Amino acid sequence: MSVIKNRITAALIGLLFAVPPGHAEDKAASVQMYQQFEQQIRADIAPLAGKEITGLKVLYLSADVGPWLDTGLALKPGEKLSLILNGKQWLSRAANLSLEAPFSVWSRIGEKGSIFRGARNTNTFSAASTGHLYLKLYPGERWLDNSGKYLGEPAPVNPDAGGGVNVAVIRWAADVDIQSQLKRMAEKSANAWWANAELDRLSSQKLPPAGWDYIWELKTAEIFSEAPASTAQNAPDKAIGLKVHDDASIMEKPAGFDLTPNTTLSWKWKVDKLPSVVAENSMPSHDYMSIAVKFDNGRDLTFYWSRALPVDTAFHCPLPGWSHRETHVVARTGAAELGKWLSEEKNIADYYQKAIGGPLPKRITHVWLIGVSLFQHLEGQSEFGAIALHDQTKTLHVY
Repeated sequence: MSVIKNRITAALIGLLFAVPPGHAEDKAASVQMYQQFEQQIRADIAPLAGKEITGLKVLYLSADVGPWLDTGLALKPGEKLSLILNGKQWLSRAANLSLEAPFSVWSRIGEKGSIFRGARNTNTFSAASTGHLYLKLYPGERWLDNSGKYLGEPAPVNPDAGGGVNVAVIRWAADVDIQSQLKRMAEKSANAWWANAELDRLSSQKLPPAGWDYIWELKTAEIFSEAPASTAQNAPDKAIGLKVHDDASIMEKPAGFDLTPNTTLSWKWKVDKLPSVVAENSMPSHDYMSIAVKFDNGRDLTFYWSRALPVDTAFHCPLPGWSHRETHVVARTGAAELGKWLSEEKNIADYYQKAIGGPLPKRITHVWLIGVSLFQHLEGQSEFGAIALHDQTKTLHVY
């Protein structure tokens, strides 16, 4: 990964003193894209304006702007909105590091409302409370709480980053059949791609298995779902499928369990595609799939399948905002056993002492499944099953 790091460093140093080739053209293209986006949305909704559609805002969220944006759209509980997204947030053009629009764009209703995002470029939802709709791109480091406090403002000058997302916000009239109106627009205009996309989302959403949910600071995604039953050798009775591409999230299930020197985590997994082509221990390459335990001290220990690092390699997460709380351990490596159902069991106390150190937590509070494919933009695919926590006298079957 030193090559990628050198590319980022060279870009940042060199570009501080000159406009990079194509930078002005990129800005011009962004302006043109926004104009085309706005014109298309306004043309598509024109027959419904003032009737089925009672509000419209077409905005541009720049990656150079940190604070939450008040759209000025005042909402009441139960009002239905559709968001349409187009664009991306650049972390480094030189290294091709970007966040796609569904991961980038976050919303909240009111200044203290709970933050949320959609899983695709279109999303329809109901207002949960009274207040203005606020929008913001994902912060430089992380969310600090569920109301949208955050860490990480855009750099004062970074010619290698930037970009932004076009956002259209549609407010629907009460009691409107939204799917019927989307079909109406899609049939009227072949260019109303977003109407077809939202129809597809409404009819094909992937929901997490019962008892599991996405953690608040990364929700909501559609990367986990129940997998079809398998008769393959060593396959569990049931499994959770993970398919991730240009997205990232963590799904958790409460799993209160005392941590003792004998506590183990066992699971079966089948990894079909790895989302990384190199070692995953740097930010530009940190794409992976894993199972983890979260502790009552706020830390988590995650076991993943590496492309190249040796088994039992341990390292703290290289992402800002996660390095102080997440530690990775390589459980399998390479491509030789891809596509096979394999069984694992790890002593949690032993790995905590080796990889993290310090006093042991008292309890495990949750089991996590993690999928990340934000940086190299590759697809990861795997399945997990037969997940359990054990001690000498008891077993907790998690899934």
